[in-house]
Amino acid sequence: MGLGVALFLVTAAHAGCPPLADALEAATTALIDGVDTGAAFTAAEASLACAPATKTELARLFLLRGAALQLAGEADAVGPFYAAAIGQDATYFDDRLGPAVRAAWTDARHGDPGRLTANRPLDVDGTRVDAFPATLESGPHALQALEVGWARVVVLPAGEELAVEVPTTRPVVPPTRKKSALWLVAGGAALAGAVGCGAGAMAQTETMGEAETVAALDEAWTTQTVLGSAAIGLAALGGTGVVLHFVLP
Repeated sequence: MGLGVALFLVTAAHAGCPPLADALEAATTALIDGVDTGAAFTAAEASLACAPATKTELARLFLLRGAALQLAGEADAVGPFYAAAIGQDATYFDDRLGPAVRAAWTDARHGDPGRLTANRPLDVDGTRVDAFPATLESGPHALQALEVGWARVVVLPAGEELAVEVPTTRPVVPPTRKKSALWLVAGGAALAGAVGCGAGAMAQTETMGEAETVAALDEAWTTQTVLGSAAIGLAALGGTGVVLHFVLP
């Protein structure tokens, strides 16, 4: 028996944990439209790291992976995928994939069994496996270690062994520091004060024009000078606050 060994590293769950049904529908749409399915299958794998999948969802995932290969001209590789889909839910087929895919799906057969080795217990197609190596049908299998937020779809070669390295703990994600809005709020308040003081200083020009005594004129001039100086100072403080908000971490 040949030995084909592949090591798979951590797949962390995406922050949004996209629903598996949405990712599968996106993959279906991509296949129908003839566009790349890579992003949809990546999202599906991320979803598997978040929650258990139903047998029908796994059947749909394996069917779509097989259809992607078939439509890409790799008809010789699709049998194990369709056989795995039937093994999960023999009643499920999406007629949107067309008669050629249905014909290949109907005739699908597994190859020789393979062996899976892992460094820790995990769920294989929704069933807990505690002891390895485990003999399984060749073809695709959904591996999940939900307690550490990890999942992977692997293809077990016929008559060979596949070794999978699964993380034993969740990956440490550095905490994100929320940026404070204090400088921005303070800067905005200072700028608003500057506008008010500037408007008051401009108003004193009219007051000086209407002054009937020297004392009234001097008072208006003093007030305008104070308000003008305050407007300049507050504008400088406000601008500094806004700049610090965007510069400081």
